[in-house]
Amino acid sequence: MALPEGTATTNITNKRSGYEELGRVASVRAITPAYLTFADYPWLGALIEERQRFVGQRRREWRTRITEPFSFAAPMGKLRTALGVLDRVVKDREVREPPPRVLRATLFRAAAKEPSRERALANVAEELSLSESEIMLGLFSDLPEERTLMAIPDDVNPAQLALLCNEAVVSSLLHKAVRVRVIARGHVRAVVRHSKLVGLLCHATLGGSKHEVVLEMSGPYGLFRHTRLYGRALASLVPRLARCHAYRLEADCALGNGQVGRLAIRSGDPITPARELPSFDSQVEERFARSFGKLARSWQVVREPRPVVVGDALMFPDFELVHAGTGERWLLEVVGFWTPEYLARKLEQLRAARIERMIVCVDQERCCAEGALDAVGRVVHYKRRVDPRDVIAIVDPVLFAQLPPPTRRKTRSPGSTVAWSARR
Repeated sequence: MALPEGTATTNITNKRSGYEELGRVASVRAITPAYLTFADYPWLGALIEERQRFVGQRRREWRTRITEPFSFAAPMGKLRTALGVLDRVVKDREVREPPPRVLRATLFRAAAKEPSRERALANVAEELSLSESEIMLGLFSDLPEERTLMAIPDDVNPAQLALLCNEAVVSSLLHKAVRVRVIARGHVRAVVRHSKLVGLLCHATLGGSKHEVVLEMSGPYGLFRHTRLYGRALASLVPRLARCHAYRLEADCALGNGQVGRLAIRSGDPITPARELPSFDSQVEERFARSFGKLARSWQVVREPRPVVVGDALMFPDFELVHAGTGERWLLEVVGFWTPEYLARKLEQLRAARIERMIVCVDQERCCAEGALDAVGRVVHYKRRVDPRDVIAIVDPVLFAQLPPPTRRKTRSPGSTVAWSARR
């Protein structure tokens, strides 16, 4: 599943200052992730044991310990990654009884009345029924370096820690991605769903063989404003890819100083597969499917119908509405997060496919290219939820005319007067 090589010259763009070209790179060097494997299990086990010795102690004591040599040999880069992962998977105990802010307030008030430090401390200890040592220990225990270290969970063994470290390695590289390209076979729809769920802009096309799908996405450095949030979303795609039958991901990463590296991740790499996705991507889709099914009982709501081929591209509609009697079919797409470029490409797909029975539901709060939507024809604007009545009015005007008026509910204004609003 090798991807076709790109051109020898790659454009690098600095999106912080707009779409301005910084320069051209004559070559792209390969990036090989420094994965942790079973060969690293011995020193990872020793690291876990060493960290467990500091359970109940303050974090600053562990910080001091990791600056000293360990009794085991470990690659410095991998050791640094493992230490960072351990800090994230183990939460510190930061709250004591009474809370540190209460201790500080009580002690400082006592110090303002009693000039003697010893007597002020003794008075507070008597007031709070604590020993003086307990007061001094908990006085600043909410500060990061003064928090108490908790035990590492039992399920974090050397093998699991290695996989978590591999995810961190991939994530750090994808945070610098300009563009990402994936070729995958099997369970690709789940990858497309996941990309939509986390807010990635994903474009799917047909691959070289019958069952291959090519996914192209912008990386954080390919956006006008690259953010950690988008980088984390992109990194979360890799565990989802691990559920595919076969895949290969290539990402061009900005390494600084005009340097570009090409990261390759493929089937068989030590990446933990992600959990199964929920039935719906969002509450908007779930509420629509439930409410539409109640109002239009003669219509069947099909979640995730077969993808539609548009030239050499693929479109993955969210729903297919099928009439039980006539067999009439409508496709429905819920568009949440989008940019003008992403929307323009999607609208071009719809026009090229010449799908007569297609409805696009667009979030009003994220609308940024209003004029382009008019070209689609059947557009339903929604705010917080898709009104099934708006969809029924398009797919089944006869049924819409027979629907009872929407129920109304009572709402109370801040002034306690009763107001009525329609439940849509």
